[in-house]
Amino acid sequence: MNPILISIVAGTLLILLLVAGIVITFFYANRQRIQQEKNLAEAQLSFEKEIRQMESEVSENLMAQFANELHDNVGQLLTAMHIEIENQKFDLPDNGSNFNSLESYLAEITHQLRLLGKSLNTDFIGDSGLLAAIQIEIERLNSLRRFAIQLTVQGEKSNLEKDQELIVFRIFQEITQNALKHAKAKNLFVHLNLTDFSLEVKDDGAGFDYERIVTHKKASGLRNIVKRAKLANLDCLITSNVGQGTRYFFEKPKL
Repeated sequence: MNPILISIVAGTLLILLLVAGIVITFFYANRQRIQQEKNLAEAQLSFEKEIRQMESEVSENLMAQFANELHDNVGQLLTAMHIEIENQKFDLPDNGSNFNSLESYLAEITHQLRLLGKSLNTDFIGDSGLLAAIQIEIERLNSLRRFAIQLTVQGEKSNLEKDQELIVFRIFQEITQNALKHAKAKNLFVHLNLTDFSLEVKDDGAGFDYERIVTHKKASGLRNIVKRAKLANLDCLITSNVGQGTRYFFEKPKL
């Protein structure tokens, strides 16, 4: 065979081998880079989830301590006030009717603190379940007479874990606090599906421009709702328009 032809063929094969080597090296390097990016993203997600979990645990511990303080200290003071009123009524029987309104206010304060203490107590929420916790919170909010809350329930037992139920309840509290502060609503409509979990909360209030408000520094409440829903592995949808109220919807992702 012609030596020149052999040289050309050999040179061509060498070039092809070099190109193939470069392509293979690039392919594996790119594959390794993608895997590293995936691992980094997963590590970042895990880290953020751990941070949010720690924040949630700290917050829950603080609320539990506050609930205990309400029960142990403020509750004792209210009991002492009630006993003192009874003593005064006994010592001054002719003026007993003058204490009726004071007793009524004292009874309402005691009732409100009892409901508030339960809503802050993590153990109570875990033992009683999501539905009972929401019902107690609705009772407390309705007694404030700022708006009326209508609750409809589907199913009997939640299919969420206890940690998820606690987060959902805190989300519900965040939503109702936002409604109290900003919504100017007359009604709140709550639908809870326990069988195939979903929670919908709607109000007939002022509404807002969600895309604009959510980026505002003061929208920490909305961001907390989204973060908590993500922490509980729930899909979250918030829709609102000025003058048309606000809708919050959460559901367990379909498998």
